Amino acid sequence: MDKEIFKIRKDIERAREIFEIAKDRYSLMNIYPKSKTYKIIEEYYETIKEIFISSMYFEGEKTLSHIKLIEWFNKNYKNLSRRETELIDSLRRFRNGSLYYGKTISKNFLENTEKEIIQLIEKLIKFTNQKLK
Repeated sequence: MDKEIFKIRKDIERAREIFEIAKDRYSLMNIYPKSKTYKIIEEYYETIKEIFISSMYFEGEKTLSHIKLIEWFNKNYKNLSRRETELIDSLRRFRNGSLYYGKTISKNFLENTEKEIIQLIEKLIKFTNQKLK
């Protein structure tokens, strides 16, 4: 196993709680004005990240690396396309750029990808709902 991913006790209740937070975060997306591109990108990414973290708790694994988190989800579930994985990584990079370095995010990125991001999140929510039943 990758040394950045480690075994923990399976915690299905925690997985469900984190998943509920992710769904709640996603349901609140319409409160942000379109002019706050950085915030919208951050929230979309955080939603996806929390869904992935929920999956890790469900399986009894953990990582502190966002890159390893994305890799782990792809390796274990194999239900994301290459394009979806690239989109998640773009969200991660934009989120880190704005959060840690104050970089602005082009409105064009969000305008060109938001529909795809929403479809991806809804796909992940459906998948995780079925898994956590």
